[in-house]
Amino acid sequence: MFIILGILVVSVTLYFIWQNHKYSIVRDTIKSTVAEQTDSLYKVKYDSLHFDELTGEAYLKNIHIMPDTEIIKKTKLEDLPYILLDITISSLKVNGVKTDKALLGSQMLGDSVVIDKPDIIIYFLKPLQKKTNINTEATAIYNEILGNLTRIQASHVFLNDLQIKGISYFDKEKSFDLYDANIQLTDVLIDSAHNLDTTRTLFCKQIQVQISSFISYDNARPEFRVKNLSYAGADNFLSFGDIEVNRFTSANGDSSKLLHASGLSLEGIDANEIVKNKNIIVDSIKCGDITLYQPPFQHAVKKIDSTKKTLDTTGFAHVYSIEMKHLSFPKVTFIPKKSSRIHIGNISILVNDVKADEISDVQASPIKYSREAEISCDKISMNLKDGLYNISILKPSLNSLHKQLKIDAAIIKPFLGEKAFAAKAKFQKDRYDVSLKGIVLKNIDMQTLIGNKIIASDLIINSTSAKIYRDLKKPLSGKSKVGNYPSEMLMKLNVPIKIAHASLPGAFIQYTEHEKVSDSSGVVSFVNSDIHISNITNDKDAIKKNNEMVISFDTKVLNKIPLKGSFKFFLNSSKGGFAVDGRTTRPFAATTLNTVSIPMALIRLRQGTINNIDFDFTGDSYGAKGNFVMKYDDLKVDVLKIDKDSKDVSKKGFISFIANTLVKNENPNNNNLRKETPQYDRDIQKSFFNLVWKTIFTGMKKTVGIP
Repeated sequence: MFIILGILVVSVTLYFIWQNHKYSIVRDTIKSTVAEQTDSLYKVKYDSLHFDELTGEAYLKNIHIMPDTEIIKKTKLEDLPYILLDITISSLKVNGVKTDKALLGSQMLGDSVVIDKPDIIIYFLKPLQKKTNINTEATAIYNEILGNLTRIQASHVFLNDLQIKGISYFDKEKSFDLYDANIQLTDVLIDSAHNLDTTRTLFCKQIQVQISSFISYDNARPEFRVKNLSYAGADNFLSFGDIEVNRFTSANGDSSKLLHASGLSLEGIDANEIVKNKNIIVDSIKCGDITLYQPPFQHAVKKIDSTKKTLDTTGFAHVYSIEMKHLSFPKVTFIPKKSSRIHIGNISILVNDVKADEISDVQASPIKYSREAEISCDKISMNLKDGLYNISILKPSLNSLHKQLKIDAAIIKPFLGEKAFAAKAKFQKDRYDVSLKGIVLKNIDMQTLIGNKIIASDLIINSTSAKIYRDLKKPLSGKSKVGNYPSEMLMKLNVPIKIAHASLPGAFIQYTEHEKVSDSSGVVSFVNSDIHISNITNDKDAIKKNNEMVISFDTKVLNKIPLKGSFKFFLNSSKGGFAVDGRTTRPFAATTLNTVSIPMALIRLRQGTINNIDFDFTGDSYGAKGNFVMKYDDLKVDVLKIDKDSKDVSKKGFISFIANTLVKNENPNNNNLRKETPQYDRDIQKSFFNLVWKTIFTGMKKTVGIP
């Protein structure tokens, strides 16, 4: 656009020279409008012209350069230029015109040109192509207007109060508006050899630009706004005082704020590459303050209109390449909707070495065309809709170069304590208190991540603490939990996942049940647990190759009983098929189980040694069965009762005597090893882990001889 503005000086001077040759109206002001039409695409008009050949000053008023629509209609589209210009200028003043050169009609040489209030309409006829030479196109426009003038030169060109509109020529759709710009061009030269001078951009050696406002449109609605744009060609520096981006939910819908930024700067811009080769080359992009606004996702999904697509009539996205060394946005603030339960702390964005043949490539696949991109955040916090929990993610950081996601901590925190939580619930409901620290997801497929798919090699959680509490005094809800096994929940996720391996070293897991009969809590804890999970996936193709997700564990039950085993989930099973096995690795005192057996079953193990437990079960959504072996010596039990008023626990003497008579005190007995095949039908209102525990407990009772 700056090229065309320089043309105006020459075009008006050409008409003055023509008048000088006629010697009929030298120095007189033309009182009537003069219209000049040639065989070119443009017509030129102006109101008045004044020239002082002694001082070398020329002055023109109310200039209008417009496309000739009749010629355009007769010309094939492929023979037309990429853009047409409609230019009006309030006044134009040239100082220091070299009179002898001007009178010869071949050159226009001057010291300075001042163009006041130019108003330009740019009509886009067809998209640019990569092979298009912008300087050549601009020269062609000059030639259309200026004829045989072979050299144009000015020390300075000033454009004051410039306005520009971009419009698609055929459908008249607005593309952009530019308001209140001031431009200074230094050492302007247009001749047959200017394209060979690599020190010049847009025919000049230096450009300085100040723009008050720029707006681009989506279906005639303001989508992108810029205020106080400043460009210094000498410093290769571009800055934006204020930027606003809006989004739209449909072709005719209202806008909502998406982004606001202030203090954006681009350093090391190679303007020559932009103009001559259509390569956007930038050293660094920085912005100290960016605000993102939460879009109305659900609203947008319901009302989005994909029938009409905005055409890139400029060809910008598919023609210009981009090369950028560094981008840094250290402070990005997220503003949620008033009704939102999400809070996001300060976001930081870093991008290094972006390179692509087309800008559209980066728009479609930003990670693919960047050597490194990192986005991090102080904290993401969300209150769940039921009002019972807050979920916090502390210091998440995603890095494309290292292909990994790091999270300092992920915390699920209930707002209420155990008793208050149970009191608020109408039915039995698990209360979760979870803390995961030192989370790392490695070797992420970054390209598929952009497509909302998670593929990675390893997930590591260095510290895991999970506490689950349930009050059995509350009634069951009556709702079936069929379909809620871990494997089934994985298959229900909307996000495709494929993680080869997960590792949770040193995990702590605690399950607490507050019993109805004993009115006390039984606590089962798994301490210092090493957990490994393989083939975490809901991808159908991956499941065809391997349909088993395996969770192996090595733990200490109640911090004293060493237990190893595994869960195997069949991902292609329609009924939640699974297998589980486990074994203790050394003997332990039977009394260790009292923290569970007393509150849960009102049974106290008075003495005995459990030498070994070994089991393997298979099951599905409705039950489990398998093999169970427990080896033990000298087992004695007490059957207990609880006082309803004092809650004191005491021994039932006679019943305890009968129980010890029935209980088989050892296994094996006389070298006869008892092996049981327990089977348990699932209460579909209860969880997967309840089914596994009840099947184990059934095997223990049958082995000991308790009915």
